[in-house]
Amino acid sequence: MKKIIVTVSLYLTFVSANAQKAVNNFYWGINGHPLTQAAYANNWDDQFNRINDLGLNSYRFDVLLNSSGIAKKDDLFKKLLKRLKVNNITPLTVLSLSGLKGLDSAGIYQTSFSQGVNFGKAYGNLISVVEVNNEVDNKIMYRGDRPGTKPSDYDPEKTTRILTGIKGFVDGLKNTVPAVKVTLSVSYTHFYYLTLLENYGVNYDIIGCHWYSSMGDITNFRPPFGNILAFLTKKFNKTIWLTEFNQSKGTTIASFAKQNDYITTAIPKIMAQNIVGGIFIYELYDQPLIRAQYPFEACFGLLQTNNFGEVIQKDAYQGYKGIIQKYK
Repeated sequence: MKKIIVTVSLYLTFVSANAQKAVNNFYWGINGHPLTQAAYANNWDDQFNRINDLGLNSYRFDVLLNSSGIAKKDDLFKKLLKRLKVNNITPLTVLSLSGLKGLDSAGIYQTSFSQGVNFGKAYGNLISVVEVNNEVDNKIMYRGDRPGTKPSDYDPEKTTRILTGIKGFVDGLKNTVPAVKVTLSVSYTHFYYLTLLENYGVNYDIIGCHWYSSMGDITNFRPPFGNILAFLTKKFNKTIWLTEFNQSKGTTIASFAKQNDYITTAIPKIMAQNIVGGIFIYELYDQPLIRAQYPFEACFGLLQTNNFGEVIQKDAYQGYKGIIQKYK
């Protein structure tokens, strides 16, 4: 009996240590647009202060690349990466590829491979994880209300062009920076996209789920998925992150309190699964200047600028901060 008790005790200690290690290595992040959007253009100091105040260790942001695979704002991008490094914040760069139009599949692969090599040589010492294109599942699906769970939901021509480009870039990047990790995003239940990535031999490491409140409970979804996090882990054997997460439409319609309630209620349920390796709220600031063109995308921020030009915290700012403090 004593031997059994000791064995169980050692096992529980091992499990506890592994669980603590998983929490310590967790990526607590937020989305922003420091290189591409007006709301983030002239307030870098505030962005770093807010990220540090929230207790975050990663920042997900978009980067536009030229046809050579170099950031269009190269100097500014390097400056941002260096500042993030000084602040011990891991950049999760969402790379938008270009220069692939008008090429056949062989040309797309060769060109994007070279772009990946060039990107790795230029920035490989400052990055550890990247995302190649954003929400490609939505770009290659046919229009209409489709679940994204079967082959007929996807346009084969778009699929071949875009996934060949991603594969080429990732292969070139990993050939140059073997240790780099690649995450690719998927929205809602568009999981056949992940099967397509397998079919095209895309060498990525992390599934980045995009999940918003209107989609339902990611830990208890309708059949046949049930716990989507467990479903994805079993089916695809990849690390799972939530790289976009928030109340649907932010506070465009919902109150500050409702946004906060969703974030602070849903995240503990997700953490209880011991599956995900990172959560990134979308996003840090509201973007009032895009409201006219994208009326439901302007108010996702944890921070809002009021009529007096003052940056104020929404309820979810302190709510997310408290969640991070609880699990760190």
